[in-house]
Amino acid sequence: MKLYLNEKQFIETSNGIDISLPLSPNIGATAWYCDPVKIWPVKGENFIGKVSEGGSTNFNNIQLNPHGNGTHTENVGHISEAFYSINDTLSEFFFNAELITIEPSEFYNEEWQEIDLILGKSHFMKALDQKIAPEALVIRTKPNDRSKQSKNYSNTNPPYITKPGIEYLNQIGIKHLLIDLPSVDRENDFGRLEAHKVFWNYPFSPETDKTITELIYVPNNILDGRYIINIQIISLENDASPSKPILYAIQNKD
Repeated sequence: MKLYLNEKQFIETSNGIDISLPLSPNIGATAWYCDPVKIWPVKGENFIGKVSEGGSTNFNNIQLNPHGNGTHTENVGHISEAFYSINDTLSEFFFNAELITIEPSEFYNEEWQEIDLILGKSHFMKALDQKIAPEALVIRTKPNDRSKQSKNYSNTNPPYITKPGIEYLNQIGIKHLLIDLPSVDRENDFGRLEAHKVFWNYPFSPETDKTITELIYVPNNILDGRYIINIQIISLENDASPSKPILYAIQNKD
């Protein structure tokens, strides 16, 4: 079905590009020392929720951590003392989006005496190159091989976004930030969570309408550029929810 954005442009709803990671006990990226997703049948007296074992239905329990298992969308409630539900944050689900690809730069972290990989202000300025800022920014990092789809990021010190980088994204008006890494912050930063706090302006005046989506995966054959994105979550009263962001290419009417 064609969904028209204006008189000249539309998206084809049957051609969505799923940039989420599946949740499964066997595959799927993990982080923050979380166990893999667990799915098991309900068992009770004279009942088992598995047809292949004699049950009448498949009836499973599912155990996961939204922040540590697969693609998830979070709000300021992730870092705040007050409770903010992601189910309230998103009242709209379609946004103008820009997909950019960034190769992180090496940075010697004197505090940790380690080489970090960072995404900074200059990366975003170059990638966006004076384009009209989108509502949602989708970040694909290099290298971008398929191992990202099943990687355990725990204790690997993945790349992260610097404070000036986040400040620049705030300056140009980014409301929804999506990235193929487990966090916008350094894995071990003594709990400072500087990038999260700057993005949400916490604790000064928390911006409760902004979201961060982590652990996406954008295949290499998807070109950088402008899209429409649909950020799908479940109706979970929590600071984060497993999510399914879908990109739609913008097409021009003949």
